[in-house]
Amino acid sequence: MAENIIEIKNLVKRFGSFTAVDKMNLYVKEGEILGFLGPNGAGKTTTISMLTTLINPTEGDATIAGFDLRKEGAKVRSVIGVVPQSFSLFPELTAQENLEYIGRLYGLSKEKIKQQSETILKRVALYEHRKRIAGVYSGGMKQRLSIAASIMSNPKILFMDEPTTGLDPQSRIAIRELTKELNKQGMTIIYTTHDMEEAEKICDRILIMDGGKVIGSGTSEELKHKFISGFLLEVKINQKLSSDIINQIRKIPHVTKVNCEKNVLNVYVDKKDEVFYKVSKLLHDKKVIMDEIQYKIPTLEEVFIQLTRKDLRD
Repeated sequence: MAENIIEIKNLVKRFGSFTAVDKMNLYVKEGEILGFLGPNGAGKTTTISMLTTLINPTEGDATIAGFDLRKEGAKVRSVIGVVPQSFSLFPELTAQENLEYIGRLYGLSKEKIKQQSETILKRVALYEHRKRIAGVYSGGMKQRLSIAASIMSNPKILFMDEPTTGLDPQSRIAIRELTKELNKQGMTIIYTTHDMEEAEKICDRILIMDGGKVIGSGTSEELKHKFISGFLLEVKINQKLSSDIINQIRKIPHVTKVNCEKNVLNVYVDKKDEVFYKVSKLLHDKKVIMDEIQYKIPTLEEVFIQLTRKDLRD
């Protein structure tokens, strides 16, 4: 079993009378990719800011790779890398010059900087563009350069703050593949995203946060099993159903709820027991044309909405 590389106990952050993070308890296993989800204002950014030593906790304790977050900030910074959502390197410098500058900040020798920067630029597919100034890079290239800068010190833990936001599909795929490659090489990754599909694809475990608290944690399948009860039978039709047909479906054993939106009939059941057959037979007998009928697999987005509600957040 992997050891915990991050341990958080009763972590609190208050801004005046407002509590942004409220007694958070959390662990991260060494070598895992932890997806960090939550609506705007949930406390994700504040939590990451504390763990990366940008702001101090109000209460509580945390250890990062064995270092005390409160007492050993410099040592914590020596073992982490951060990929911000917005490009924060020097746009007037080339990719090579940006990495050389980062290397000097970490106290690396000239020889080490040259070797490390060349290796990393090849890894992020920017070596051929290393002498171009970063300001003219595309969004995807800038984000790959941000990742390159964040791993110049070969960190044990990499914090990635919505790294694929606003990127085209090809760039998103490239960032995901790079993230998984870094993880395979032993890097622990904290991955903040609003993209549920992305979280399911690359994260070993997912944490959902709201109101400053952790409200759900586990693998994607564990979260679905825990928070989504029953099953959903989805029927795609090409006509409007009468209230009589809908009422007959409601009377089928194990059906708990029925609704019809546009051309999709949703039948919620607490047990699959012959419901599929009975619904399809009833519709067939009523001469309703079914384009498709299937049990729909619950999505992580459904779990997220159930836990955090549909309210818009600022």
